[in-house]
Amino acid sequence: MLSSMYSGVSGLRANTQRMAVIGDNIANVNTTAYKSSEISFESMINQSVGGYTGMEIGNGVILGDLNYDWNQGTVQRTSNPFDMAITGSGFFMVKDAGGNSFYTRDGEFKFDATGTLVTSSGMAVQGSAYPPAAPPVPAPIIIDPTKYQSVTVDDKGVYWATDITAAPPVKTALFQALVFDTTDKTVMAKMNNNLYTKTTAGAMEITGIPNSNGLGAVDPGSIEMSNVDIAKEFVNMITAQRAFSACSKVITTSDEILQELVNIKR
Repeated sequence: MLSSMYSGVSGLRANTQRMAVIGDNIANVNTTAYKSSEISFESMINQSVGGYTGMEIGNGVILGDLNYDWNQGTVQRTSNPFDMAITGSGFFMVKDAGGNSFYTRDGEFKFDATGTLVTSSGMAVQGSAYPPAAPPVPAPIIIDPTKYQSVTVDDKGVYWATDITAAPPVKTALFQALVFDTTDKTVMAKMNNNLYTKTTAGAMEITGIPNSNGLGAVDPGSIEMSNVDIAKEFVNMITAQRAFSACSKVITTSDEILQELVNIKR
């Protein structure tokens, strides 16, 4: 009876964890470029006295793994010409004030007062001087507002601007967006502000201009929306709720049987 109680408790704990993941997904249904999470469980088996004989009785469930759904989210047009969505695989690289590198698919970009292309949280977006070297060398995209005006970005991620110091003024390609990717996305860990970091040391294995070497293309003036399937999450919520109730019933039933055993002694 005690074993069945512990199994029921493990089920309560597991489904509480599942509800936490579901709640996080639903809360981020409108978060830019959010990738939904999926949780999996593994069974726990009691080892018999003589080793594993093929007649083991289960002892409940434990958390197995938490995976991200990397499927493409819907691309939505915006009123900001410097927003940029990745269509396909890959990330943008951004750096904080301390020079630490992070990755994101949130392309809500803007130029700050110094002419640096930054994220909504102020991190510097990394691109390459145009034309890019082979391989490209990541660098901040900085366009001096005292020298260049009328900045635009095309569908290849190339940033153009008019050099007002030239006579006559001439439109020049200055930078190009870069896309970064890894062959193993299980090393990517979520952080605050729509950022990812690598759980293993080293740079991304694939770096290049958009739509090259298997990397995704870019769509200026757009952002990628969350890929959360709200209908699927509600179905998962109902399933988790029913499983939680069933595990609770296992505990109460085991308690009733134990009570009957105690009453027999009396």
